[in-house]
Amino acid sequence: MGAVWSGAEVPEDLMVEILDQLAHPIFVKDRQFRFVVLNQAMCLMVGREREAMLGKTDFDFFPKEQAEFFRQVDEQMFSTGQTVHVPEEPLTDARGLQHVLATTKSPLRGESGTVTHVVGVIQDITWLKLSQDALQIANEQLEQRVALSQQELEAARDELLRKERLAVLGRLAGGLAHQIRNPLGAVVNAAALLKRHLSGPQPDPVTQALKMLEEEAWNANRIISDLVDYARVRKAAPAEASLPTLVEQVLMSSPPPRGVTVEKRVAALKVKVDELQTLSALGNLVRNACEAMSGGGVLTLEGREDGPYVVLAIEDSGPGFSREIESRLFEPLVTTKPLGLGLGLTTARLLLEGQGGRLSIVRARPGARVEVRLPKA
Repeated sequence: MGAVWSGAEVPEDLMVEILDQLAHPIFVKDRQFRFVVLNQAMCLMVGREREAMLGKTDFDFFPKEQAEFFRQVDEQMFSTGQTVHVPEEPLTDARGLQHVLATTKSPLRGESGTVTHVVGVIQDITWLKLSQDALQIANEQLEQRVALSQQELEAARDELLRKERLAVLGRLAGGLAHQIRNPLGAVVNAAALLKRHLSGPQPDPVTQALKMLEEEAWNANRIISDLVDYARVRKAAPAEASLPTLVEQVLMSSPPPRGVTVEKRVAALKVKVDELQTLSALGNLVRNACEAMSGGGVLTLEGREDGPYVVLAIEDSGPGFSREIESRLFEPLVTTKPLGLGLGLTTARLLLEGQGGRLSIVRARPGARVEVRLPKA
């Protein structure tokens, strides 16, 4: 195939040499879709010798789906006689590597004006696509990191506000406990004095009044004890301890009431905890579970190993928590009890977190189940 240059026919070898100097892959196909011209860039991209490709079609070198697509575009160009731009198409070379191409296919006409050949000019945009994909991934990762940072900032802000509220409440609790315990002691002493002086059988109203004084004084004292425990959370002093022994001590100091059956499945595991703080936290949780089963039920204690932690699950068969209060259980002054300040769970959580542990609600209903994670010895 020759070309005309300034009125003279250019030799085909010279035309091929000129095409070989171009960086973009270029090819020419006849109406039988056979390659008749290929420049060096095209051969290098495909990974085949020029002599091996001349006279052959796409189906001799490329996967069937790709060859069918190339043929479809060629037929479109021959039928319309118009240039066809393909902004993005895949090509698999002789080594099995995938390329992404942007191809322009233009008609080459004979003397009669009939389209005789298709001329293809290719731009290999593989690296551009890889860069775009990498940039998109980087943008997505950046957006995720920004969103995560925003969440962390909000969580840190909420935690700071929570700690500020807890600190204020702790100072208030310590002051109130001291101020209330003194007059409460006077009430208890007065009740005891009355009982000693009123010897012998007394009218029912008097007996009931004395009993009420003692019970309400006990309730008030427990509330004050909760306040004091909350206000005096000290730094933990961890030491090795036996989990079954801790459980037994808790059940002895906070014995379940009549009607509550205790089921224990606690493995013989060692933990590294502040024993006094842990007993106080577990005592709060066991009392809460028992009080949730006012009509009797089953208190279940399960101890198992979980990686670097020992997990103690405390479960009751009571009604559990409502959806409204579930998300606020660890907030101070939130409680489901008629006589309580809502400091039990909050104090237990502070005590456990202070020694590297964790307290979480696993199930809120029916029947509450909490899990205590303690550092394994």
